[in-house]
Amino acid sequence: MAFVSAVTRMTEPTPARVLVVDDEESLRFFLTRGLNKAGYHVDSAADGKQAIEALTNTVYDVVLTDLVMPEVGGLDVLAAVHELDRDSVVVLMTAHGTVENAIDALRLGAFDYLTKPFELKDLLVRVERGLERRSVERENRKLRFLVNKGVTQQTDGDVSAAGRAEPEGGIAGARRDWERAYVADLLRQTRGNVTKAAERAKISRPNLHKKIKALGLKPRDYKN
Repeated sequence: MAFVSAVTRMTEPTPARVLVVDDEESLRFFLTRGLNKAGYHVDSAADGKQAIEALTNTVYDVVLTDLVMPEVGGLDVLAAVHELDRDSVVVLMTAHGTVENAIDALRLGAFDYLTKPFELKDLLVRVERGLERRSVERENRKLRFLVNKGVTQQTDGDVSAAGRAEPEGGIAGARRDWERAYVADLLRQTRGNVTKAAERAKISRPNLHKKIKALGLKPRDYKN
């Protein structure tokens, strides 16, 4: 119990959302209970088809999926994450005989894999590491955008000194452009669903609605 407390998410204002996918009911129950106790919000799916349905309707921070399942397997679930343009952390569960396939899945974008049977503590560590890496990657994307924007504005400023008008905005303009790009990406990933976008961004729906209006975005433009 002390270990579970140690790995419970500390930085997120709301619990991370996890989807557990496995055709073995007892394992789904065990993982769901363990992740719930660790402070995560957990949904489960009995096969890959149910998982893809869930991914279409809900944004998950983590997808924990068995690799080998009837008809629709873990690689199909991983592909769906990419096709839906989610940045979910995907962790695969695999039997000893399919480790090579799991390693191939890492090349396709999975974060990590676990070989069955495994301890709950090992799963929790991987989930936490995956979420930490995703957080860093998001911050890096923001930083790259702002740096590139700053370089562009500096170049334009040099030209304006030779007689062209100084572009408006500066740092405030760059921040607004980043906010617009970020919110637009949220709407695109959730198909214009403001409630789901707010859940993904970890902010209240009214606040996101105000931000969308201030940025001149229209959720209906992202429904397709």
